Amino acid sequence: MAEPGPAEAFEDFPLQTDSEPEAPAIERARTDSREAARRSDAAAPLGPRLSAAAADFAVVLLLTAAALLASRLLNGATPRPAGIPWILGFLLYLSLFTTVPPLVLFGRTIGMAISELSIRPGAEPGISGSAALRRWAGTLAAAATAGLILVWSGRDAERPTPADRFSGRSLALD
Repeated sequence: MAEPGPAEAFEDFPLQTDSEPEAPAIERARTDSREAARRSDAAAPLGPRLSAAAADFAVVLLLTAAALLASRLLNGATPRPAGIPWILGFLLYLSLFTTVPPLVLFGRTIGMAISELSIRPGAEPGISGSAALRRWAGTLAAAATAGLILVWSGRDAERPTPADRFSGRSLALD
């Protein structure tokens, strides 16, 4: 019996099909709403905004954990409870530098890029440093209230979030 060739070896493994399967209804609705938001120049919905914030928060936590582990390796000691305020201050400092420079340079953070969001197009791709700093402060205000302040933004997709109001620019889907 002849050995199967590379094309026949994986015929039963469905990596790729000749015809595209029909997308589930939820995925079609999500795609339709994204396309409508892109066409109408509407503000980005709250779902992708929350995904972007979660991704940005994960990046900050990952970098903080890496710094703590490096400190542990260099010093051989774990931080004491008296060091917790310093760690929280470092988290805040790191969040500033993972948010403001990317907004100024690219008009989006890492989480916004993952969620396909960017600052609503204006004259330039990014925003000014002061507007980026105000957007960061608005995001901190939402985080400080555990997202409660976003309840008013969540009811109406066109209502700006605190970060939108503070910076004067809202987010849009790419």
